Amino acid sequence: MTNPQSSSSDPTLTEDYQIPLREPSESAPLPDPDRNLPVPRQSHIISSILSPAVRLWLRSQVQEVDDLYVSIEGGDRQILSGLIPRVTVSARNAIYQGLYLSQVRLVGRGIKVNLGQILRGRPLRLGHSFTVQAELILTEDDLNASFDTPLLANVFSDLLINLLRAGAAPELVNPGSKKPIILDNFRARIDPDLLTLGAEIISATQGTATPFVIRTGLRLGNGSELLLQNPEWLPTPKAKRGLALDDLDGFPLDLGTDVEIQDLLLEDGRLVCRGKINIIPEDDLED
Repeated sequence: MTNPQSSSSDPTLTEDYQIPLREPSESAPLPDPDRNLPVPRQSHIISSILSPAVRLWLRSQVQEVDDLYVSIEGGDRQILSGLIPRVTVSARNAIYQGLYLSQVRLVGRGIKVNLGQILRGRPLRLGHSFTVQAELILTEDDLNASFDTPLLANVFSDLLINLLRAGAAPELVNPGSKKPIILDNFRARIDPDLLTLGAEIISATQGTATPFVIRTGLRLGNGSELLLQNPEWLPTPKAKRGLALDDLDGFPLDLGTDVEIQDLLLEDGRLVCRGKINIIPEDDLED
């Protein structure tokens, strides 16, 4: 998978971490996000055993990834106890659970792993949940490619159905049916401060395809929510003017309790999202 890359934006990830974006031609590793703190001497265990195990685990979590970079920092005593003090990860062109991401930046701390089992050749496993600081960049092409996967297609379908029921076009929804409408041909356009979402709606009662396009700004809610801002219905995806949907202003998009959005930017052809993600292991470490 190859996606055109846009120029870098504001390099600040959060107040706690700074991970500048890099142009594709740059190959230098990410700078230390805690550069003002003393860094322990590099452990031989990290370079020879732990780093390969972490890279292998990360690759197992994604369908595709390019330019995967992993930096692990910590002293021997910490590492031997199974604790990774700090990990910095960057990648390009990653596909995670059907979501296409042009660029990824992650910083995690205090990560417990099964080092004893890793030393015996077993795969890496996480010992407990932890939070990572994240910066994700999706281009317009990324977003549209993601619509071809069941995960985002189902999320987008639920969103549009809720918008229709909430007042955008309630006449297309038959309340007596569990699946009153079918949505297809999802598409998106990203402009500065505006997101345009469209689909073709096939009504169970009418059987004909009806285009549905909504253009909206987005603002932060409580961290796990994004709120529609000044949404409007458009007759076509490229229409300059539309019909204001005042009743849907502030309509919440629930991102789940494991996500906290701290900054969201809609730029020309790409979306930049910064925040925190809770990483939850599939099961606890064996004794």
